[in-house]
Amino acid sequence: MAVLRALEWLGARARWVLAIGAVAALTLQDLAAILRPALPFFVAMIYALAMMRVDVFQTVRDALRPANIIKTMLWSTVLIAALPVALYGIGALLGLNAEMKAALVYGHAAPPIASSAAICLLMGLNAVFALEISIVASFLTPVIGPVVVLMLLGDAVPLDGWQLAVRLFCIITAGATAAILLRRVLGAALISERRLAFDGIGAIGMLVFIIPLFDGVTAHILGNPALALAIFALAAIPNFGLQIITHRLTRRSAGDETAGALAVMAGNRNVSLFLAALPETSVFSIYAALYQFPMYFTPLIMNRFLQPRFTRP
Repeated sequence: MAVLRALEWLGARARWVLAIGAVAALTLQDLAAILRPALPFFVAMIYALAMMRVDVFQTVRDALRPANIIKTMLWSTVLIAALPVALYGIGALLGLNAEMKAALVYGHAAPPIASSAAICLLMGLNAVFALEISIVASFLTPVIGPVVVLMLLGDAVPLDGWQLAVRLFCIITAGATAAILLRRVLGAALISERRLAFDGIGAIGMLVFIIPLFDGVTAHILGNPALALAIFALAAIPNFGLQIITHRLTRRSAGDETAGALAVMAGNRNVSLFLAALPETSVFSIYAALYQFPMYFTPLIMNRFLQPRFTRP
C-alpha cells in the first residue's frame, strides 16, 4: 500500500523530517493562526502518539517497582523541580528580566517531551528508561510543576496553582487515555510490526503539532530580530548545555545509554504543556516556538555527543 510505504519512508528519515519541518513551520503563519486555539488538543495528541507505542500501565508498574521507584522518582523530581530552580538562579545572576526568567521556569518545570523515547531510539540510547521517566514525570507535573512555578515566580503567574494543576492534569490525562484506547483498538502486535510506519505517523504528528506554536512568531522575529535572537539563545543554550552537562556527569555511574537518555530528557521539555495551560504571553510564546528548533534538531546535532561509545563512527 502506497500510504504505508510513504509512512515507513518518513519514519526511516524522521531525524531530517523533524528538522526540516521545524524550519518550514515559520512560513505557515495563516495556518498557525487557524490552529492555535486547538493547541491543548495537539499537546494531548503528542502524548497519545508517543504513549500508544507502549503499554502505559505496565510501564508505570515497572517504573514504580520497589527496585526502580527511588531512581524513577528521584530523576523525575530532579528534572521538573531541581533544574528549573537552578536555571532561575542562573538567570537571576545573569540579570535576565522577569519574562525571560519566567520562560526558563515554565520551560523546565515541564516534563520531558512525550517523544523522548522515540528520540532515544533514533540515537541508540536507553529508550525504556526514557519512557519510564517521561511518563512518571508527566503525571507528577500537575502536582510538582505549579508548586515550583509559584515558589519561583509568585504573583507573576497569571493562574493560581489549582487552576494550573487542573489544566495540566486534563491535558496529560486526555493524551494518556487516547493512547490506551488506540493501543487496544490497533493491537500491540500491529504497532510493533509496523514500527517504521508508526515512526512516520509520529513525525507527522509532531510537525502538525508545532504549526500553531508559530502563530505570530515570524512577525515578532522580523519586527524585533535582536529580541528574537536573545530568546532563541535562551531556548537553545540551556537545551544543549543541559544535555552535555547531564551526560558528562552521569555517564560513569549510569552508563552511556542511560546517561544519554537522561541528557535528552534534561534538555528537551514539553514547554507547550505550560503554553497550552497558561494565558498567552509574548515572550513565552516566542520562547515556546523557538524552543522547537533545538528540540527537533537534537537527533542531528547531539547524536555524536550522546551516542554510546561503541556505536560512534
